[in-house]
Amino acid sequence: MALQKLPLEKAFMLVEPGPVLLVTTNDGRKNNIMTITWHMVLDFTPQIALTTGPWNHSFQALRDTKECVLAVPTVDLAEKAVVIGDCSGADVDKFRKFGLRGCGGKRR
Repeated sequence: MALQKLPLEKAFMLVEPGPVLLVTTNDGRKNNIMTITWHMVLDFTPQIALTTGPWNHSFQALRDTKECVLAVPTVDLAEKAVVIGDCSGADVDKFRKFGLRGCGGKRR
């Protein structure tokens, strides 16, 4: 199944009331992805709060770039979402290890 682009005013509704999210970041050198469950929609705009901190490898990239991609994994990705969350991007290239595709659909 291909990813579908949605306007922000519609896309934010897909994460309410709070499914597991995959959060992709890039620190200027490489992509990273993490699993997160602590998030919430702030209001009726596409503003979403994520609860993370310096204990997560993605945190510094989020602070530095203020950019990320939020993906709601489908059921067929449930097990992969768990193992993505069980390791750190500081130690593992998760895109390579789990056969994920980066921007443009290119397999890493």
